[in-house]
Amino acid sequence: MIGLKKMLNPRVAAVVGVSTTNPFNPGNVIFRKLAFENGLPTYPINPKGGTVEGIAVHKSLTAAPNDIDLVVISVPAKYVPGILTECGEKNIKSVIVVSGGFSEVGEAGANLQSEIVDIANKYGITMVGPNCIGVFVPDVLDTFFLPSERVARPRRGNVAIISQSGGWLIERLEEFAGRDVGIAAAISIGNAAQTRVTDFVEYFGNDNRVDVILAYIEGFAPGEGRDFVEACEKIVPKKPIVVLKGGESEAGHRATQSHTSSLAGDHAITNAAFNQYGVIHALDEDEVMAYAKVFSFKPKPMKGSRVGTLTVSGGHGVIASDEAAQYGLLMPLFDKEQQASMRDMMTPEYQGIASFRNPCDLTGSASDIDYEKVLDQMLGFDTIDAALLLLLPYAPGISLQIGARVANVAKRHQKTVIAYVPDLEKYEVIIRGFELNGISVGDTIEEAVQMLNGIRMRSKYLQHAGVI
Repeated sequence: MIGLKKMLNPRVAAVVGVSTTNPFNPGNVIFRKLAFENGLPTYPINPKGGTVEGIAVHKSLTAAPNDIDLVVISVPAKYVPGILTECGEKNIKSVIVVSGGFSEVGEAGANLQSEIVDIANKYGITMVGPNCIGVFVPDVLDTFFLPSERVARPRRGNVAIISQSGGWLIERLEEFAGRDVGIAAAISIGNAAQTRVTDFVEYFGNDNRVDVILAYIEGFAPGEGRDFVEACEKIVPKKPIVVLKGGESEAGHRATQSHTSSLAGDHAITNAAFNQYGVIHALDEDEVMAYAKVFSFKPKPMKGSRVGTLTVSGGHGVIASDEAAQYGLLMPLFDKEQQASMRDMMTPEYQGIASFRNPCDLTGSASDIDYEKVLDQMLGFDTIDAALLLLLPYAPGISLQIGARVANVAKRHQKTVIAYVPDLEKYEVIIRGFELNGISVGDTIEEAVQMLNGIRMRSKYLQHAGVI
């Protein structure tokens, strides 16, 4: 773990594989980002020497100063063993190998990969890769060899992302940045030759700055799957672990073999194992986003699957009911006494036109005060475990302050509350009003329901495990 700690927060770095003639060389892109964008003291390395961006190039790691915490290697695969040996002899403990040409290309590459693993193990080096894009820690470190102007960078937050696919990881960063979900770190592990997803799960599991761990996994090496779920079992009582697993179809398995040369598994087996050990199994990228976002707000648990829904549009309530049914979430009908108690909370002029069966349609005449009072009443019912708020700000009585106002009502109750607000710039104040007060907002009804499903799955496991 010492190697990972230095890797994610180095004091000095080196990039092996810069070019003195090609500024677009991957090594040069990485060097510029580390040295200039991250402000990290970084030594460029090339046997030819010279200068890069006005900085003197060292001809080898051996010739460089002795204060290096992290080395990023971006050279043809055949040179990597020699450079790793230099790292070992120089007592450098953290290395990222972005170079490709290893197990993903066949037997010869697999043999070369085994060789660099042996070297790393011999010298006690923590190595990420090969065939990866490396590590991104907001405001600290960015080894991705993609120009910054082409890739969004999320703000600092509490979600750690680990991925066997660099491309998938880049797309998640774009999505997280667009949704203003902050991350603690993003790790591309590539072939995961030595340091594997389990190592990072264990590391982030003990990092107090991380509240959610998200992983994209294409497969496990023999025996690794059990190690992974057993490691997760120790962590999930403290924080949720969300996994999207590729390669579960026959076609996906074939694609996985040619991508990272890892062993894919059957969907049913994977799902059963994840459920047993408390891992939240995301089935697609929409669920990945929903679960990662909602858990970044550390939501209150759900005792069961019963959801009370408030809306100003009957049609949206119907859609929410259909979505909830697909996930096994229930919207139980409120009895006559409950309906009457909520109706009494409404503005008198609109009591007669509102419906309180569940979903509760407050109609387009509803105001902020109606939402507040009805929600407060509904959250007191012991027949529901969570509330879903479908906020359509088109209604004239709904103000831009409704998010903060309703969130303050939710704080008085020990039940989960999730909101849907259309993802439009003009409603940003409403969304921020919710989120600054700890309530996650879905930008579609489906996403809001998925958020509830993620909370329900985690709560169910924690109840079974006796944690809550």
